[in-house]
Amino acid sequence: MIAKQPRRTMGFGEQDEDFIKKLAGDIGCHYSKANERTYNLNKFNSDIQGEMGVFAWVHKEDRDYFWVATRKIWVEQAKAKVLSGRKMAGINCFPRDIQHAEDSVCLNIKDDYQKTVRVLSMINKSSLA
Repeated sequence: MIAKQPRRTMGFGEQDEDFIKKLAGDIGCHYSKANERTYNLNKFNSDIQGEMGVFAWVHKEDRDYFWVATRKIWVEQAKAKVLSGRKMAGINCFPRDIQHAEDSVCLNIKDDYQKTVRVLSMINKSSLA
């Protein structure tokens, strides 16, 4: 269950990169620092913005509270693939929609880390993003 809607972000410290590195490893993707308040999760290891294949953005709201934003359409398309039988594992892994913008979905890492990893792994492995 998602307890609250992310409303603000704070800067990442050096120790936070260890968490981002673990998250990216669990998802099977690459990561890069977009700015002081955001990390990108990328399909490809590239220094060129247009070639990274960014599919999600990690934010930090509190000392131990991280959340991830991704496009709602990518979650819906991945969900449709699951429901069509292409990937039956993890069928209940999709988050409740919390609108941060009309076309985005926020995933709460604190409440269910594994659910977030499953959703992002499916988007990363697909050609959706």
